[in-house]
Amino acid sequence: MTMPITTDGTTTAGLVTTSTARPIDSQRRRRRGTVIPLLGMELRLIRREPMMFVGLVIFPVITMVILQGVFGSIPDPEFGGMAPTDFYLASYVGIVLAAMGLMILPVHLAGHRESGVLRRFQAAGVSPAQTVLAEAALALVLSIAAAALIVATGALAYGVKAPENPAGVVGWFVVGACCFAAIGGALGLLAPTARSDQAIGTMVYLPAFLLGGGGPPRAVMTGPMQAIGDVLPLTHITSGLQQAWLGRANGPSNVWWPLLATAIAMLIMVLAVRRSEA
Repeated sequence: MTMPITTDGTTTAGLVTTSTARPIDSQRRRRRGTVIPLLGMELRLIRREPMMFVGLVIFPVITMVILQGVFGSIPDPEFGGMAPTDFYLASYVGIVLAAMGLMILPVHLAGHRESGVLRRFQAAGVSPAQTVLAEAALALVLSIAAAALIVATGALAYGVKAPENPAGVVGWFVVGACCFAAIGGALGLLAPTARSDQAIGTMVYLPAFLLGGGGPPRAVMTGPMQAIGDVLPLTHITSGLQQAWLGRANGPSNVWWPLLATAIAMLIMVLAVRRSEA
């Protein structure tokens, strides 16, 4: 019997067994354990081709350093009384989550689907849901690494203010990671090709980036810009990170808004997975 081949030339035999002679319960136990091996395989691929991680980090880091250099470190009323250096550091921890969920994850997942990798996984007994979970775990790991690099860069360049509420920072980071992992998974399962995912992700990411905490402060935006920013999950995530880190925020930080976006995206993913399994 010919073993399915992954994109790095290895077989998927080590991930899951497809023998129908085994009891159903045994197969289910094995399938529950496939997410971690899939994650390990994806991390090995990233190590061999690191440009995906470099692309995730390089734009936010460069933009953050430039904006911090332009606006300085003196507290400014236009930044809600925060120092611009602190404002952008806290915001860009959330920006990397949006970059992962809108630009990286959906293109990666759609590329797997387009090249037939998902079909080969499915033939080996790996369900689409397990593949999406592995991709979401990959997004979380890369986002943590990217956020750590951003904080380290900000610390070296301008210094870092210790978070006033570390648990709150972690909580908002987890909320943001879940939100954009779900959005990225939904986009990756719905768009027909990786190129279309890239186009859609770019169209969504750039306005969200500019209006959701990565661009100018809220005080210099027009009323319509502020209204659009208020409905973006990224705005609430970056403001929540600012509130937890600095004790104040420059915009709305309602946790229910990104949670609602997560629930909608997860519903879309469930429907897409059921359609692919039908």
